[in-house]
Amino acid sequence: MIQKGGSRRVRGFDEADAVSLLVDSVKIYSPTGQEGAVSHFFSKVMKSRGFRSVRVDRAGNAVGESGMGTIRVLLCGHVDTVPGRIQVLRRNGRLSGRGSVDAKSPMCAMLVSASRFIEDPVLHLTVACSTGEEGDSRGVRTLMEKGSSYDFAVFGEPGGAGRVTVGYRGRMTLNVSLTTEGGHAGSSWAHRDAFDEASGLIIRLRDYERERSRQGDHYRSVSVTPTLFEAGESHNVVPGHATFTCDVRIPLTLRCAAVEKELEAIINAFSKSRGIAVEYHFSESTEPYESQQFSTLVRAFQRGILLRIGSRPLLLRKTGTGDMNTFASVKGTECVTYGPGDASLSHTNRESVRIDEYLQSIEVLSETLRQVKRLSA
Repeated sequence: MIQKGGSRRVRGFDEADAVSLLVDSVKIYSPTGQEGAVSHFFSKVMKSRGFRSVRVDRAGNAVGESGMGTIRVLLCGHVDTVPGRIQVLRRNGRLSGRGSVDAKSPMCAMLVSASRFIEDPVLHLTVACSTGEEGDSRGVRTLMEKGSSYDFAVFGEPGGAGRVTVGYRGRMTLNVSLTTEGGHAGSSWAHRDAFDEASGLIIRLRDYERERSRQGDHYRSVSVTPTLFEAGESHNVVPGHATFTCDVRIPLTLRCAAVEKELEAIINAFSKSRGIAVEYHFSESTEPYESQQFSTLVRAFQRGILLRIGSRPLLLRKTGTGDMNTFASVKGTECVTYGPGDASLSHTNRESVRIDEYLQSIEVLSETLRQVKRLSA
């Protein structure tokens, strides 16, 4: 563990260097679609620290290699953020700024940890500073297209230095459009209102959500959440057209195709019973994923936390969805998600991370990689 009052240098990174890396990365504003500058920053850092085969690919991912071995581990964090600038400020042991939690502190922790294994004869680490996670996940999807195989993969998201995320729900998007005849608002009783019809369909979808939910257990429940709604053409016209979008989350007990089929049945039955045209399509399907509790990677993290923090490791199962789902469902690689920071601060104007926790996470990651070697021997 890094000792207070001390400064340990490994591969050119001491505590001050590690903190400077984080501060400098957070200072670079990088909302989704504008990651060019921060990708260049991370590629330059990796080159200066001895990483091999450093490149920026067509998706803007900055990628570098560390270690000379045959046990292949992907360390993947995302460098894009949600929009909105926050003053970068270091005060009272915390660093505030957009991306400080989600997810540049996990990204920097992985890079610093990987720098300690540049010439390791057992591990082969790929550090990927990925783009587009807050959007269409183009960064991780491009990484998957490359055909590289990995024994293990760690994805960087906030959860706390003493916690490991082993499961996420799946996700897909439902887009609906329906049409009625509309009419004059002065005689609204005489016309079918697309707004009302769309609202009625949403009520049926939320009924389905309740049927597929477990009381008090959101992780094992389906959620169907309306996120976008548009209707109407003029202030004095009954809407003849309405569109809405629902974010659908899927528990481990189901698959996207099964939920899609059930939602299709609800929409088609509604359309038939109401005698109105309803068009719909599904997009952005990502299957749920949970790592096995006694897998090599989970055990390595548990040991890393015990040895470097001394606390009981906590395994988290989250109701959201991450790049881990996308990667694991396609590649079949053993995955977990890890990183410092309070996830409840993500996407807020209070986004900040404790610097001591960030430094702790570097030690946990480094010890975890050593434990991967031992457990894989």
